[in-house]
Amino acid sequence: MEFRALGRTGIEVSAIAFGAGPIPALMTSQDRQRQRETLACALEAGVNWIDTAATYGAGQSESSLGQALHDLDAVDSVHLATKVRLAMQGPGSIESQICQSVTESLQRLGVSRVTLLQLHNSITAGRDDEPTSLSVADVLGAGGVLESFEQLQREGLTEHIGLTAIGQPVALREVIGSGKFATV
Repeated sequence: MEFRALGRTGIEVSAIAFGAGPIPALMTSQDRQRQRETLACALEAGVNWIDTAATYGAGQSESSLGQALHDLDAVDSVHLATKVRLAMQGPGSIESQICQSVTESLQRLGVSRVTLLQLHNSITAGRDDEPTSLSVADVLGAGGVLESFEQLQREGLTEHIGLTAIGQPVALREVIGSGKFATV
């Protein structure tokens, strides 16, 4: 397996990641044996980078992945990434939504921390310019995503923070240009 540096994290991850998204429906299904076998095959091939999100199968991806990793006794041999998507029309502040999402993700995964926590919302000039989009101020401003993510780092719940980097180019350049996110 070839390995590459992951952004500015200083860690080396496999060039091929194990994606636990909803498209193939592997980790969002109930087929535990197939999940374990597929993950075991990926690990045997040298994959050490696993990507999931709280929104994949309404948390099912994280639950299935956590169970399979524990069944294979492989939790400590991989780097895990998960994502937070905020619903700004929903209840709670940015901070409270992020804390709740991360707490639930860690419980579903059965881990005490993840390697990378990413923002999964689009970033646009104004909030809701696109479905579920956040403004630059929502991300970088007081009480925003960055402050909450950095607090989670200090608490040891995530090693690194990043963005999925979707949205409007001008807004993304401003957030990326802050230099605060290890991956984009």
